[in-house]
Order: sequence, then C-alpha cells, then structure tokens
Amino acid sequence: MKINLLVVCLYMSSILTAQIQKGALFLGGDLQIYSFNTTSTSPNQFTSKNSGTSFSPSIGWVIKENMVVGGSLLLSFSNSEQEPTFYQNKGNRIGAGIFIRKYIPLGKSFYLFGNAALNGQSVYSKYIYVQQPSYYTEKGYAINAVLIPGIAYQVKKCLFLELALNNLLSLGYERKNTDDHNSNGNIYKSVSNNYSLYSSFGNGVPLQVGLRWMIAKK
Repeated sequence: MKINLLVVCLYMSSILTAQIQKGALFLGGDLQIYSFNTTSTSPNQFTSKNSGTSFSPSIGWVIKENMVVGGSLLLSFSNSEQEPTFYQNKGNRIGAGIFIRKYIPLGKSFYLFGNAALNGQSVYSKYIYVQQPSYYTEKGYAINAVLIPGIAYQVKKCLFLELALNNLLSLGYERKNTDDHNSNGNIYKSVSNNYSLYSSFGNGVPLQVGLRWMIAKK
C-alpha cells in the first residue's frame, strides 16, 4: 500500500512539473470588471455611478522550470457619471507590457506565483459638464512597473485558473496634455507630469481572475 501511494505521488508530481517545464508555451489572459454606485446626502445630495473593464491577453515561454517570460496587451475602459449636477467621464488606456513570472508549487495542484511587469500605455479621457456646457480632454501616456502576486490552481493537465492581487505595488510616471473647452468657447491648454508609488493593499485589494494554458514542448 505504501509503495502504491509513493508511485501515485511521484506520477502526480511528474505531471505538475511537466506543465511548467522549460520550452512550454504560455498563453492566457486576465479580466477585471467593476461597477459601483455612491450616494451622498451631505452637504448636497448626489449619486455617482462608476464602471470599468480591463482585459489583458498574454503570451510567453517557460525559460526554465517554473519561470516564464513574455508580453501582454493592456486594454482598459472606464465610465463614470454624477447626478443631478450632470457630469460624465469616459476614458481608456491601451498599450503593452513585458513580464517575468515565477511559480512555486504547493502540492495538490496549487501554485503561488509572483508577476513583475513593465508596461507602457496611451491615456485618453473626456470629462463633460452638461449643464455648463463645457468639457475637457486629456491625452498622454503612462509607464509603470508593477508587482502582482497570486495563486494558481491546475484545473486540467494544461489549464490553470488564477486569482491575483492587481497592482499590489506599482511605480509609475504619467504625462498628460489637457485641452479645456469652457462654456464661452475658449480653449485652455496645459501639460502635467505625475510620478506615483501606489499599493492596492488595504484599499479594497482589487482582484483579477485569469486563465493560463501551459502547452508542453513536444
């Protein structure tokens, strides 16, 4: 009985290791969707609605056991509005990044992982004040380095389901050009440069769900 259990354990271990072995193709994507409303009664009553979607398909290669390098596309869209003083904001961020990821086997098909990435994105947003009427637009770019830890579960031989803490630590730079169109028809231009060090820990810790395929080299 003990010998049979040992054989089974060794067999399962070889399966898990084979899925993240050197030369394997790494395919996947992350999805984050949010929607929330806020109502305030002091000093003035208003309701704000916020929603957004982020999607990040990725491809990579296992350069050595349990370590992956690759690239990702970064697509993010957001929308917010406030009533009764009607205000609306729509924006998007589109770009790409490179990453390195390390998996640590825990046994029973579970892995811990850490993902470090360097990303670049174009930034666009438009703010509209309907009652003025006036609006302003922001265009620019953002560069940031992020650290994302998480846990992965091997659903099938080549399929992994992942849950990660989005942007647990982020260091970035952002440059924006603003065109402010006021109600008199005048346009005011400005440029802003922002540096940031941000952590999602303790701020609701936004979660993202991902799927990964580890296709072993034949």
